[in-house]
Amino acid sequence: MAAAARAKNVEVIAVCGRLALPPEALGAAGIRRAYALADLEPDPARSMAEAGPLLERVAENIARDFLS
Repeated sequence: MAAAARAKNVEVIAVCGRLALPPEALGAAGIRRAYALADLEPDPARSMAEAGPLLERVAENIARDFLS
């Protein structure tokens, strides 16, 4: 997805459960920024049980970071 977006000059923002890649690897993959649910809730069981509210918080963070 990131490669296809890069070919069209479209920025990619990723949302993931856990983030293990350093910023350099994300950039090389064509991903401008990644947001991990584990940064908000480190317990995997709670993260999965509360995925909806966590995704809403991530969306708020993305909007704050890119729309302000």
